[in-house]
Amino acid sequence: MAEVIPGIHRLQLPIPFGSLGHINPYLIQLEGGYLLIDTGWNTEEVFNSLKEQLAEIGISLEDIKQILITHIHRDHYGLVGKLKQLSQAEITTHYADKELIESRYINLENLLQQVGKLPHSHGLPQDELSELKRASMGMLKYVSPTMPDVMLQGSETISTRLFNFQVIWTPGHSPGHICLYEPVKKVLFSGDHLLPTISPHIGFHPQSSKNPLGDYINSLNKIKQLDVNLVLPGHEKPFTNLATRIEGLIKHHTQRSS
Repeated sequence: MAEVIPGIHRLQLPIPFGSLGHINPYLIQLEGGYLLIDTGWNTEEVFNSLKEQLAEIGISLEDIKQILITHIHRDHYGLVGKLKQLSQAEITTHYADKELIESRYINLENLLQQVGKLPHSHGLPQDELSELKRASMGMLKYVSPTMPDVMLQGSETISTRLFNFQVIWTPGHSPGHICLYEPVKKVLFSGDHLLPTISPHIGFHPQSSKNPLGDYINSLNKIKQLDVNLVLPGHEKPFTNLATRIEGLIKHHTQRSS
């Protein structure tokens, strides 16, 4: 846990699978409490790590008054229901991701049927569909879902004690992915939209748009116009070369698509 600039703490919570190692939630002081950006997985290890890092700066779960979710993938959203219950924090997401919560994490049967049909229509043999449809079911235990209290459209301003964050809708990695931009400090919270060394996964599935890669490229071009000195991503380390990184990602996807 470190204070990346005065008023913004970067936490590091473990990820139980894969090679990313950790997720970066961020803690920002409000009047009378704190804003938490993203939560980590719903595991005891993650929960205990969060409590320990909060204690290092002298606060408890009850001091969290607002939780903003950049997107509803498990590593960013998984712990939100448990934290809501313990802190009574206000939960904020983009409306496009809110619409996916129930079908992804609560009542899954319709989504499972769609998951089976889409790959089959693109040539996957029928005898492999059953295994594919159930492939992610074991991950549900790592998510404590809850519905948001506030739904964003994009272009709103979220004001804290020291900052005024502009909400920027950046679909692609997730239909309702959002970034936060502070124009005075020139800081961008990029979630998984923009990472320093790897390309975020852009998936085509029943809950994506018809052209998620096109959405992603458009969102990159939108972010590229911003005057940013520091990017605070959802994984890996903060970085500074925003325009160069975006140009590299667009070039990568252009080459892969050609």
